Amino acid sequence: MPRTCHAVVIPTLLVLALGGLTACGSQSAQEPQATSTAARNAPNSGIRSQAPTTTPSTLDGTRPATQPTAQPSNAPNGADEEATSSATPELSGSCGTDSATKAVDDNLDKVPGVDDPSMWTIDDLGTYDPCAALSWVTLSGGGTGSSIRQQMLFHDGDYLGTTTATPIGFHPATVRLSDSSIQVTYTYNRGNESNAEASGRAVSVYSWNPDTESIDHSGEWPPGIG
Repeated sequence: MPRTCHAVVIPTLLVLALGGLTACGSQSAQEPQATSTAARNAPNSGIRSQAPTTTPSTLDGTRPATQPTAQPSNAPNGADEEATSSATPELSGSCGTDSATKAVDDNLDKVPGVDDPSMWTIDDLGTYDPCAALSWVTLSGGGTGSSIRQQMLFHDGDYLGTTTATPIGFHPATVRLSDSSIQVTYTYNRGNESNAEASGRAVSVYSWNPDTESIDHSGEWPPGIG
């Protein structure tokens, strides 16, 4: 009788052990792979991001630690009006031939975020400079302060892409830091704030890098963007 008892117990233990191994292997194979938010929503203009991966916690007035400070204007109800510095960019020695209107019209269908490019309206063509290492044009997708926006970037008049792959709500307050660098202050809702109460601020700096012939990004984006 003892022999019979041992013969039954040993195979049972082997079955349980093998079953446990199979279950572990199945769980590992089915485990979902993490997808980077930055990979989904990163800018589409060759921008090399140096932004932190944490959710921005800055409020209005906060600036990137290593960048020059520039104060954008703020409009009522959380909608920032676009501001440009009074300094004129130095000529880069190479100028585009297109007018601001033509530069935008020729590339409007490349701007991501909407099904119909004709819905975009131009906020200000005066920010485009065919001789600047970096200039921009802000587009609006609606008539309210919190409507979606996109910013087209240009190098010597050549279209580079947009600052973000997805449109961002609220008007981005933008100032020129130099011929090759701009600072953008984004507005966003914090918690359950209404659009009129939006108090979140994220400050980004975009700079043309002549060595890589692309845009470097530093600072922060609104939550869910970078």
